[in-house]
Amino acid sequence: MINKDAFSSGQIGSKIWLCEELERLNWQSDLTHIYGGWYALTAFLLLSRGIFQVNQIRSFDVDPACEPIADMINENWVWQNWKFKAFTTNCNEVIKGSPDLIINTSTEHFDSMEWFDNIPKGTRVVLQGNNMDHDDHVVHSSNIDEFQSHYPLDHVNFAGQKSFVYPDWSFTRFMIIGIK
Repeated sequence: MINKDAFSSGQIGSKIWLCEELERLNWQSDLTHIYGGWYALTAFLLLSRGIFQVNQIRSFDVDPACEPIADMINENWVWQNWKFKAFTTNCNEVIKGSPDLIINTSTEHFDSMEWFDNIPKGTRVVLQGNNMDHDDHVVHSSNIDEFQSHYPLDHVNFAGQKSFVYPDWSFTRFMIIGIK
């Protein structure tokens, strides 16, 4: 069963923000990896918008329930020479291909820095996290500076935060785009 939170305004709004900022950089990618890809809505939005040019996207999530849903949502690109494919795997152990871009929109869920430490120096990255107090959030940042210090990059092309304010609660999403 699909977790409807994946389609919440905060989730979708954060991913659209990522697309917009990535598109402004005029980057291209031969192979993009998405860590903690969940249902691969980031891939769906990037591929649907068609502005950011990418040859292949691979989405990785430790939850085996995510892979068939991600492949279903992105089926339009699965059958097109595997432009998209989801995998069930621990992102600390990803060894498929040589990505020139790594995206992680759920950094707050990773209980170690191994995934980040394994990213080769010189690789482009897009990282998002938030300041939500949640039982399954193990990395906490209260502002963009704290978030950036947790994930040091050699070059930052973009750093920002976006507030999501609802009638009964709010949170802030942080994002950095750059080169590790």
